[in-house]
Amino acid sequence: MSAIKLSVVIATFNRRLVLDRTLPALLEQDFPPEDFEIVFVVDGSTDGTAEMLRSLKTRCGLRVIEQVQSGQGAARNAGTKQARGGLVLFLDDDIICGPGLLRQHVAAHAGLDPVAVQGSIFLAPGTPASILKYANEIWYKEYYDRLISRAGLKWPDEVHLISNSSLPRETFLASGGFDVRLPAQEDYELSLRLWKMGVKFQLVPDAVAYELYAKSPRSFILYDGMTYGRAEVTICRAHPEHRPLSRLAGLGRTAWWKSLPRQVVLRSPVFPVSLFTVPIWVCEKLWRFSAVRKPALKLLAYGRRIVELRGAVKEAGSWKAMQREFAVRLPVLMYHHVGPSRPGTFPEWTVSPDRFERQIRWLARRGYTGIRPEQWIKWRREGTGLPDKPVLLSFDDGFVDLAEFALPVLRRYGFGAVVFIVTGRVGETNTWDEAQGSATHHLMTAEQIRHWAAQGIEFGAHGRTHADLTTLSPDEMEKEIVGSRDDLAELLGSPVTSFAYPFGSFNEAVTKCVRQAYSLTFRADEAVPVMNYLCTDPHSLQRIMVHPNDSLADFACRLLWGHSPIQNLRARLRLRSRLKNAADFILGRGKAAK
Repeated sequence: MSAIKLSVVIATFNRRLVLDRTLPALLEQDFPPEDFEIVFVVDGSTDGTAEMLRSLKTRCGLRVIEQVQSGQGAARNAGTKQARGGLVLFLDDDIICGPGLLRQHVAAHAGLDPVAVQGSIFLAPGTPASILKYANEIWYKEYYDRLISRAGLKWPDEVHLISNSSLPRETFLASGGFDVRLPAQEDYELSLRLWKMGVKFQLVPDAVAYELYAKSPRSFILYDGMTYGRAEVTICRAHPEHRPLSRLAGLGRTAWWKSLPRQVVLRSPVFPVSLFTVPIWVCEKLWRFSAVRKPALKLLAYGRRIVELRGAVKEAGSWKAMQREFAVRLPVLMYHHVGPSRPGTFPEWTVSPDRFERQIRWLARRGYTGIRPEQWIKWRREGTGLPDKPVLLSFDDGFVDLAEFALPVLRRYGFGAVVFIVTGRVGETNTWDEAQGSATHHLMTAEQIRHWAAQGIEFGAHGRTHADLTTLSPDEMEKEIVGSRDDLAELLGSPVTSFAYPFGSFNEAVTKCVRQAYSLTFRADEAVPVMNYLCTDPHSLQRIMVHPNDSLADFACRLLWGHSPIQNLRARLRLRSRLKNAADFILGRGKAAK
């Protein structure tokens, strides 16, 4: 066993003719034949593959294992268990090896720490011309160009053990091997487990293999699409860290007028295969024409996407279940001061108590539920725990008026919320606003904070002194960010998970420090998209500023779209009216002068 350095494991099913083309390159490697073996696992083939393989005369070791058809993952597991090499290289049966492939893989494992090595894959010159060949050529080039430009494999989007990948056999066995329950993507799921075990991933571009791709557009769309969609849901449930990176994570971002026809197809009790007849025909027959090629690629991608979603819906249980698990849209409303208007206070910051209660009543009557940041964290991690129509209300600075005019209203309607506290000024006044000319407002005391925390209101950090973090030294910045978390955690007796940037100001250094200290971070920038989805960076959650004079129509627009076109229209009308009055005044004076 010690003499064999590498075991090449190949799972195959009814590919005898393909193996006639791919085997010669594997048997002619510039690597000592006594140092490697080839383990074929014939997964229920009926075309004489096993007999053909056993008849081969090879210089290296070659073993053939037959099993009842159980899938590629189970076949690879079986081959690896019986492999004798210290390293295992997984190849598909349609792979033509470059002459130095085995040597490159073994050399990459020369270090002491276990690594998972990925070589390069390109399409073989003899691959039949088709729209899929054209699409894969583009994909392979873009993929490896990106990897090389980024200096190798990086978590999360390039940690993927596809064919032409190797790792120590003991590492593979310790991971549990491929998950045989998955209908597809078992290689990616294994990669996630290896990554969580601490295994490093390494790209070896010179370990080149060539794929004889012969799949039909119909198989690519209908069969692969369905199995990949089902596997995606399963992987997200098994590996929560994959959820925000999933192809399902952007479902909530689709505009309603785009998602409506998609929903009709996905919610249909009968799978409308006939819908794909024309796209598949176009992809197969007309792709050679340059004018048709780009639309054909879009048709191919759209058809595959629809079928993937159909598979995901099936695995999730229903369209509604998949929406609850992946497609939630979260508006975050931002308030500062809720209470009576006071002379000297910046007018854009104060929402009257009556207006605030009307807004909360409007939300409650339309089925919205006020949630807390911890619920959003749980949903991002697990896909559970959110109501059908969530909204997150946030209050900056922690003015004492909140305890009298806002928080009792939220409790009355059963709404959660988050209040961001300036921990170095608890029970004092808003000195940062006073420095800019604002009137003085008192801030919540420690007793009030603890009381409302017990009533279901969550508290987050807002710095120790409300300083502009971008102007501070690294040490000062850390004291503001980490110190405010520790202050508030001590006050509450529980961990603090969320942070809001004071003045909405941040840069790369600030964000890096915040990411290390908090699970969620909120910003205030009305110039960027304001809805939050599963794919939204948890350290860049967008908020919608609620304005003091917002009508319920304005409020509804902000909630749905993040801005109020009604307010914009009113502003234009006011400007037009002022210009008209100015013109009348000037013209009137001119007439009077005559």
